[in-house]
Amino acid sequence: MKIIEKLIGNLDDKRAYREYKKRVLALPGEYGIVMKEIQSYIWSCGSLDGSLDLLHDLLALMEASAAEGKRVLDVTGDDVTAFCDGLIREWQGRTWQDTVREKVNDRIHKKLEDAGDGSH
Repeated sequence: MKIIEKLIGNLDDKRAYREYKKRVLALPGEYGIVMKEIQSYIWSCGSLDGSLDLLHDLLALMEASAAEGKRVLDVTGDDVTAFCDGLIREWQGRTWQDTVREKVNDRIHKKLEDAGDGSH
């Protein structure tokens, strides 16, 4: 481990978190409000390995739903904490293999989009 990482932490993690925060701030009104509350709730639930990955996945869902013009409570339901609890249970049940599968599929779709494949 580099000395700088020992002193200030992993720079890639810090960059990823800053990018995440920018995206949250860019969410439209009600989505930004709910996303910030969900983030606070998830972090207050204690140590959850990969919580930032969970929040990134949720943020992608929120961005897509906002772009489709859906109301935020149509996505989460009226009981937002129950929605969060379900996400946490699902996330804790994930395996490393699930995570790897998802990342591979994401990379494939991104590369196909970048290549201009019109099938998506």
